[in-house]
Amino acid sequence: MIQARTRSGAPAGCTGCGTLSEWMHSRYVRHLADAALGGRPVRIDLSVRRLYCENSACPKMTFAEQVPGLTVRYQRRTPLLQHLVEAVGVVLAGRGGARMLRILNISLSRCTVLAQLMRVPLPPLVTPRVLGVDDFALYADTYGTLLVDADTRLPLTLWEGRDAEQLSRWLRGHPGVEIACRDGSLTYRQGTADGAPEAVQVSDRFHLWQGLSRRVQEIAATHRGCLPTLFLPPRQPSPSS
Repeated sequence: MIQARTRSGAPAGCTGCGTLSEWMHSRYVRHLADAALGGRPVRIDLSVRRLYCENSACPKMTFAEQVPGLTVRYQRRTPLLQHLVEAVGVVLAGRGGARMLRILNISLSRCTVLAQLMRVPLPPLVTPRVLGVDDFALYADTYGTLLVDADTRLPLTLWEGRDAEQLSRWLRGHPGVEIACRDGSLTYRQGTADGAPEAVQVSDRFHLWQGLSRRVQEIAATHRGCLPTLFLPPRQPSPSS
């Protein structure tokens, strides 16, 4: 456990308008969890000030000071620990992330890890050069469409249904796709042709192997009756002299 306090004479910026103030209202202690040190969990008890805002036009009467790099509003974890929890959640999700954090002496439930993962902002959408298009089953006979950046393998967006108009509308709103990697669906072929007529349409590796295996299976089933004739009868052993 580490005990610390902020300096009383240092001005702090209002969290509402940014006006600096030294007029202290009171103090209170914030309990911050930090990353483990030497294999032991760390908690920081930080005494911070609550200050009056000296800007009469600001809707805030008082505000709590923040320490850059150590505190975030309404957060009980330091930015270092928060970044670690988010990184583990991105890689291992809820249950696996909770187990990994337990090894690092950070006790969080899988639900908490998932909640922190849902708070991570999505990266800005950049139109990919190679777009992957495929469907997935939501439940029973209800399907959805998933768009993936084939270069980075990161998902871009998804929607319910397998509609060519939705795909073409998305492609028209995001010009620049050079290659569309899709399955053999006629719907996706039409949607790609309408939305990005200049893009080259190819099949991905999975659907190529899937189509090849199905074709081989159909040929083998069709000529099943001919297969026994291809095998020579076993040779009779010669009589011993």
